[in-house]
Amino acid sequence: MPSEALSTARQEFVTAMKRDTAPVECPRFLAVLDAMIEWSLARPTLVKFRPEDSHDGTIAFGRVGSKLTIWTASPRKRDTPRFEVMPRGARTLSDEDRSSVMATLNAHTRDELEVGDPLRISFGALKNKAARAAVCDCMDRLLVVT
Repeated sequence: MPSEALSTARQEFVTAMKRDTAPVECPRFLAVLDAMIEWSLARPTLVKFRPEDSHDGTIAFGRVGSKLTIWTASPRKRDTPRFEVMPRGARTLSDEDRSSVMATLNAHTRDELEVGDPLRISFGALKNKAARAAVCDCMDRLLVVT
């Protein structure tokens, strides 16, 4: 069951998202957010909500017992919300692991990442269930190597 802090952060995300998102897209983007939260809550011994890193509509989940942030979701002004894998921590990945994450994200988006880019994908791309599943599988693999 989500904590009150997570519920509040989710509502702040929704409020921020609704300011700059077409009404028809809001339910689809909310489904993306809820799926990623559900993925995280299903791994309580590995992943936890980070209220200290969740502000201004951004939601963050991190590795239990570590300061490593596994993912963040951020509403964007004049753009679709974005999902970032290992913000501030991607540099700690091996070249092979980072390339694998980039390949996964690039396989499901038009906005191809290049070496050195943050590991981000838009919620627009994650509306596709196959893309969401691939990103979740990718994060499962990262939980093994981080």
